[in-house]
Amino acid sequence: MKGRNPIVIHYVHDMERAKKFYMQAFDVKATTESPGWTQLDFGSIELALHILHRNSSDPEAPLPHAGLNLEVDSIEDVQVDIERCGGKLIELREPSGGVPVRVAAFQDCEGNGFELRQKPQVSN
Repeated sequence: MKGRNPIVIHYVHDMERAKKFYMQAFDVKATTESPGWTQLDFGSIELALHILHRNSSDPEAPLPHAGLNLEVDSIEDVQVDIERCGGKLIELREPSGGVPVRVAAFQDCEGNGFELRQKPQVSN
C-alpha cells in the first residue's frame, strides 16, 4: 500500500476560532498545533486545519468539499505511477511557515484534484 493515513484538510481564515469550533463541537483533541497547521484526532481520520494567508495572490481558498490527501514515503516515487496512469503534478511545495511537510497537488486522469504529503527526511 503506497497511500496511507488519510486526512481531510479545511482551509481557515482564523485558526483559533476554527480549532475552538471543532474541539468544542465534536469533543476532539489536537495532535499537532501551530499557527498555520493544526490536526484534530477524529479516531480513524484526522482533520487538518490549514491557515489561509491574507495575500490576495494566494491560490488556496476554503473548499466547498473535503479533499483527499494521502501520506507517502516519497512523492517522486508515487508521482511516476500517477503520471503513468494519466495523472499530472500541478504543484510541489517544500515545508515552510506553518506547514511542516512536503505537499504535492495532483490531478487524476479525470481532472480531480488530490494531494500527497511527505514528512521531511531526518538526517542522522
